Amino acid sequence: MLVTSVLRECHRLRVHLRNLKAEIDAGPRVLAEHQEELDAARAAHAAHYDAITKLKLKQRDDEGTLKQTDDRLKKLRDQLEALVAPKERAAKELEITHAEEKKAALEDAILATITELEEKHAAVPDVEVKWKGAQDEFAQFQTEAAERLERMTADTAESRAALDAAELQLTPEVKGPYAAIVKAKGPEAFAGAKARVCQGCRTSMTEMQFTTLREGTFRTCATCGRMQYPVE
Repeated sequence: MLVTSVLRECHRLRVHLRNLKAEIDAGPRVLAEHQEELDAARAAHAAHYDAITKLKLKQRDDEGTLKQTDDRLKKLRDQLEALVAPKERAAKELEITHAEEKKAALEDAILATITELEEKHAAVPDVEVKWKGAQDEFAQFQTEAAERLERMTADTAESRAALDAAELQLTPEVKGPYAAIVKAKGPEAFAGAKARVCQGCRTSMTEMQFTTLREGTFRTCATCGRMQYPVE
């Protein structure tokens, strides 16, 4: 096999291995993002029931305050009947007015709380569906992520073995420069050359240089130093 053909295959495999590694390395971050989504769904689910509990407590407290206010109103009205002096009656009537306003506000608040509670209870089925959907989606992601990791791990081993086999085909005089350039540039150690132009840095070469490259001669780009192979 021509050395340039070997270089093309080594380039393909090294880029593929780099991409596999990047995807494998991104796994924990992607998992964390899905975990955050699940945690947010869990928090929303819990918050809905917390809101129901708080509304029930508010209703109970307001109803207790309403009863106290109603009892006070009865006492104030009884006291008003016993008063004769205009100033005392006026002061008592003002107290009654404030108590009546408080009672009306409490009644409005209780009604609003009851309405909100009814809406929260009516929304429970939808809340449960969303929570179950979030759990199912996370479980599916975990299953698919595990399967994908297994495939990528196997692909990595196979591609590494293929790369080792390809590199064994390099001639002794090429192995030294190859190793040095790969060490310095990694997967970017290679570049195709198409129509006498390096695809790595867009530098042109002579027709003779391109011809010798197509014949399989080992060469590096004079500008970027990448090992070249012809791209038809």
